[in-house]
Amino acid sequence: MTYVYMLRCADGSLYTGIAHDIGRRMREHFYRKKPAAKYTKSHPPVALEAVWETEDWSGAARLEYRIKRLEKAQKEQLLHCPESVEELFGEKLKGAHYEVRRDLRFADLLEEPEGKGVETDRLQRQLDFIMELDKEKEIVRQTYLADGSRKETDAEHAWHMAIMCCILSEYANEPIDVAKTVMMLLTHDLVEIDAGDTYAYDEAGNATKSERELKAADRIYGLLPTEQAEYMRGLWDEFEAMETPEAKFANALDKVQPVLLNDASGGKSWREHGVHESWILKRNTRTHEGSERLWEIVRDLVTKNMENGNIQSDQDEGGALPSGR
Repeated sequence: MTYVYMLRCADGSLYTGIAHDIGRRMREHFYRKKPAAKYTKSHPPVALEAVWETEDWSGAARLEYRIKRLEKAQKEQLLHCPESVEELFGEKLKGAHYEVRRDLRFADLLEEPEGKGVETDRLQRQLDFIMELDKEKEIVRQTYLADGSRKETDAEHAWHMAIMCCILSEYANEPIDVAKTVMMLLTHDLVEIDAGDTYAYDEAGNATKSERELKAADRIYGLLPTEQAEYMRGLWDEFEAMETPEAKFANALDKVQPVLLNDASGGKSWREHGVHESWILKRNTRTHEGSERLWEIVRDLVTKNMENGNIQSDQDEGGALPSGR
């Protein structure tokens, strides 16, 4: 289970957070441990005002994001009736069910459970995770390098986008936390170590992609110590939900980078797979939400490569598209 919670701080302000192990998270906030949020380190919490429980991190992340966007007065109103979250946010929560927990007391959660001290294997778990990441260098994508000499790997793709984020962040539609977005880009494809790379226009592969990647996320991020696992998995879920400015810009870069490489390589991958204009445009349906300027670049490159024959026109097959494209 995953929890969304609201804390009352000493100055009367409210802090909203998310956690798998809510007891451990309360102790981090209250005792201002290193993993605690920056806000609660300077605004010590004094009470646990509300807790919502849901079945997965993605659903919890959506609720946390919505609550954080409320004004202080709206948050206070929500505390009077915590059960109203589903009615309040409606479709924006995409069907997740949230159970209000009234049995969790702040004082009880601050007690360290018997037999649970500092993780003695913390460093080993971190090293195991780091060595697991080496496998990402072996995952080959369908996009060619700019010179067309070979296809790029997942690790090269992630590195390229991280640099793009640092250089192009000024073109995000909204201000973003660049460091957070870079980490999101560096880690969001780690699931492909287990799930494999699914080509953007592979209908059969995309039908099972979500299930394969969810299982991979549980295993791979779960190799880390608890709070780091929660942070990394949270970034992955945030990227997939595509609701925050950081996730929208990261998704935009993930769609733009292959277009740039395909254009540079003379449309090599597009020509090999017989890619059509509408396939690319459908895949980029939400790119503009992250960056209107980069979306303009995509449209210009698609038009250019339509004209030189690297991308097929839908009229080449009478306008019909393969199912699921």
